[in-house]
Amino acid sequence: MVRVFALMLLAALAAILVPAIVLPLAGPAQAARVVFLDTPDLADLPDGVTIDRWSGRQAVLAGVDAEAARALYAQGAILVYPMRGTGCLSLPQT
Repeated sequence: MVRVFALMLLAALAAILVPAIVLPLAGPAQAARVVFLDTPDLADLPDGVTIDRWSGRQAVLAGVDAEAARALYAQGAILVYPMRGTGCLSLPQT
């Protein structure tokens, strides 16, 4: 039982930490998918961030860079994933 809890905790931490590391390292994205625990006050979105789509506690936001992602986490976002055609990372085309 302790092992299952430890694995669940590790998975939850990875789900939070991986986007926090990938977004700044991967360079700018056109948009980011953001999941909030509670619906935030839309007037408090970081400067330069615009709403493309909003559905309950999930949003697709444009203009999210590393600084904006940190601000979104501070406002209660639990996940901030960059949206790219190649996935989370910006891979070079060969």
